[in-house]
Formats: sequence, C-alpha cells, structure tokens
Amino acid sequence: MKKHNIYLLIPFLLLLTSTNPINGTNQEKKPKAIYKVGSSRISVWENAKDDGTTWKNFKVEKVYKKGDEWFTSSSFNEKELKELKEAIEEALEKEKK
Repeated sequence: MKKHNIYLLIPFLLLLTSTNPINGTNQEKKPKAIYKVGSSRISVWENAKDDGTTWKNFKVEKVYKKGDEWFTSSSFNEKELKELKEAIEEALEKEKK
C-alpha cells in the first residue's frame, strides 16, 4: 500500500475548517467567483491581510460526473485544455483590478 504524505492534505483540511473572522464560527469559505467553460472550472479566492492588503488565488480544475457522483481532476485532454484556456482568459479579464 502506498503511503500518502499528510502535508499534502493540510491545505485542503484548512480550507474545510476555515474560520470566519467576523463572527469566529467555522464556516466553509466560498470563492469570490467561479468561471466555467465546458468541464473546466476556475475558482477565484480573495484573501486579505490585517493591514488591508488583498490578493487573489485561482484554483484550476476539471469537473466531471461518474454515475451519480461528481469528481474533480487536475488532468486535461487536448479539448479540455482549450476550454481551460478560455476559462483562464475570462477569469483574468473579469478579475482585473
């Protein structure tokens, strides 16, 4: 059996248990925006420091359904890669400061 590095799971676990700084309750943080083209999806996450500095992170993934379950992947075929390019261009255009 292959061992998994626990450190790879830490960002995912932190995302699931993010704390809302306004009321201090554990709530799942939601993306600022989502851009979709075909099966490609870009999620935009807005972040801020205590000093007011803000920045955005972009999460790129493929979303697909197998049976009744939805899955995500970071692997794209050529057609999906072209869709991803369109989604990236749309996200960059709409998220300009």
